[in-house]
Amino acid sequence: MYHQRAAICRTGRWQAGKAMSTTPLPVGGDRLRPSTYLRAGDPFVCPDHGDVAVVQEGALVIELVTGHRAVFQLVRLQPGDIALPLDALSTPAAAPTYRAITVTRIAWTGRDAPGMPERIEQARDMLLAATMRQLTQLGCLPASHRLYVELLRQGTAQLPSHGEIAARTSTSRETISREMSLLRREGVISSGRSGYVLAPSELIRRIARALGVSSETEAWESIGLSRFADELPHLSATTIS
Repeated sequence: MYHQRAAICRTGRWQAGKAMSTTPLPVGGDRLRPSTYLRAGDPFVCPDHGDVAVVQEGALVIELVTGHRAVFQLVRLQPGDIALPLDALSTPAAAPTYRAITVTRIAWTGRDAPGMPERIEQARDMLLAATMRQLTQLGCLPASHRLYVELLRQGTAQLPSHGEIAARTSTSRETISREMSLLRREGVISSGRSGYVLAPSELIRRIARALGVSSETEAWESIGLSRFADELPHLSATTIS
């Protein structure tokens, strides 16, 4: 029920039935399997049929979707990362899903490819660590600070609606609107309905204090965004006082 937002993209064909060109990729022995193409926002269901899905272009995000339609982002996959089958992690109350962030191409290869067992193990460790970070945020951060995490995750992009942010942070839309207004008055985000983060270093300092870590670097690692910290302006690895 969690995959009804759009058609399942398995073979490079879009929901409307329009075929994309596919590039054959060797999959063990002499077999060939076409790449899978996704548009921004498309879901991706990784079947457990023995082949391994590898992000070749674009980016995927793993989201945990609950029965109440709350959405928690777990980890972002970039080119070279492996997309594991997620069916075994689903429950009646919540299910992890893949969603394409940009136009994305998924290539397929065999489990017996050189170094593949180690890469699969690393992908499992990354997913487990991301799940632990999400539990840390929900258990250790108040709603205002979960908002800070989501704002930092957006980077320099235009912010989503208050309703979307509320769903991603497990809080109410009213709470998000109140906190956003406060951040605008403080100059942390820009004014206007479509805001941008102006002072990411202030947000990460607040998160670090709430988590009880001693530096911004540790705070970035704790929320799983250290890979994107360098993309934001005015950041440093200063000690939190």
